[in-house]
Amino acid sequence: MSTRPYPFHEGRNVAWDLVVWRGDFERVVIAALSGEDIVQVRGDFDRGDDAWMYNVYPVPNAVLPTIADLVPGVQLDLELEHFIEARQDLPGGELWFPEHGELPPGHVPPP
Repeated sequence: MSTRPYPFHEGRNVAWDLVVWRGDFERVVIAALSGEDIVQVRGDFDRGDDAWMYNVYPVPNAVLPTIADLVPGVQLDLELEHFIEARQDLPGGELWFPEHGELPPGHVPPP
């Protein structure tokens, strides 16, 4: 077992992107969301035991106005599918992976 600290505990070193998938399978990042933003909206999502939304979550249309308030100046299109996607955001852009044979104590957001 590694002695390295788990870098994503309590939402640390994670960034969340508000993403729209267009009909032609084009992924477009609309805005980056902070941990404070996620704290404001995570109660509006069915996330089970994933308190820090480390996975990909579709944004229900009912939640879009709240999300729009977090990204002023961005027009969200109700006809498109919006998602919140987590990713690693470690200092210096480095990536973190468990050592061989080590299981992380939580989900590792993709780079």
